[in-house]
Amino acid sequence: MQNLYIAFLNNTVFELFFYFLWWSVFGWFLEVVDRTLETGGFENRGFLNGPICPIYGFGVIIITHLLAPLKDNIVMLYISSVIICTTFELLVGLMLERMFHAKWWDYSDQKFNYKGFICLRISLLWGVGAVLCICVAHPLVEKVVAKIPYTGGNIFAATILIVIVIDIIATLSDIREFNMRLKQIDYIATLLHDKSIALGENISDEVLSLNAKYEKLSDQIKSSRLVRAFPSLKPSRYTKTFRIIKGKLSNKFDLHDYDEKYENTKLIIDSSDQTDKTLIK
Repeated sequence: MQNLYIAFLNNTVFELFFYFLWWSVFGWFLEVVDRTLETGGFENRGFLNGPICPIYGFGVIIITHLLAPLKDNIVMLYISSVIICTTFELLVGLMLERMFHAKWWDYSDQKFNYKGFICLRISLLWGVGAVLCICVAHPLVEKVVAKIPYTGGNIFAATILIVIVIDIIATLSDIREFNMRLKQIDYIATLLHDKSIALGENISDEVLSLNAKYEKLSDQIKSSRLVRAFPSLKPSRYTKTFRIIKGKLSNKFDLHDYDEKYENTKLIIDSSDQTDKTLIK
């Protein structure tokens, strides 16, 4: 890796990998600290399961190489950083939504936002972070990386790369299961609704079984790492179903999201259970 030189980035693959790794881990650390301060408890942030946020690694590599010529002009460096970082965040957000049918962060509650993907306040903060990174932090990282022995560094890099690939595969599998569960929950809610209309107060074993499956799948969604890691997650499919589950999780249930399709059935089931208990007594 140390012999593979990328001319337009003015670095070897060896150097770029360790720059990427350092800033990805550092970005994950910042996200975890921010979330911990907000919730009071540790939560594993980031798209992947491991302690790494690739968006930070790629983002720093992009800005450090594109904006290096502006290092001596702080004003232009800041303005350019805001523009590039904002554009990068928007493109990544759009790409993730298109690939995985979900919005992974949402700034809709912030002023001057664009479709929840970007907002003025965060963009201005990106500019400050980029200036500090280019002028202060990254030069120090370059000095540390320059001292990494090539043999040990290559072995370490190959090992980490394999772990990252495995993590990506596992994460894609988690996302697929997450979307499948939402689809099943929505379908079961429809079945329960149709059967409750047909059966009235006569609750069949099939309805009870479907109800139990609905609750089980809902619990799996609630306990998903994706929901905890991305509190602003908004799937573009089965959006209402997800809002209902998440609303119950946070105890912030919105009447506009009330799922009569399922809840009316649940009321009948609960009523039936209470009647059975009364008869037993």
